[in-house]
Amino acid sequence: MKKLLTLLVGIILLTSCTDDSEFDNPTGIFIRVENASGVDFKDIFISSGSRGVEFGDLKAGKKSDFNEFENAYRYGFVRLMADRKELRLQPFDYVGETPLSNGYYTYKLKLDETDPENVRLRLEFFIVN
Repeated sequence: MKKLLTLLVGIILLTSCTDDSEFDNPTGIFIRVENASGVDFKDIFISSGSRGVEFGDLKAGKKSDFNEFENAYRYGFVRLMADRKELRLQPFDYVGETPLSNGYYTYKLKLDETDPENVRLRLEFFIVN
């Protein structure tokens, strides 16, 4: 009976562990978006060195799923709707920038509302793994 109980506890412990192995050896460049503002974002589109990726809509304070990019940089072109206004981040170029290596990254987007007449979009870059 003792052996059976030990075996059962062992199985429960092994099956309850989370699997973070996807972050251990990434096979591509994966980026997610975090909406760090107090308003919902709609129609999020990001292009960072390669084809653009549609992220869709994202509620205030939430993170999207990861999307794979062919190649990317610490920043990129961003277009979205916030409070019925289209906002954009338009990089000049990527001269001197190093492309991201395989891994998981977050583009944290927030609104700079210091000038209510001229709300601007800000991007912060974070490495997940």
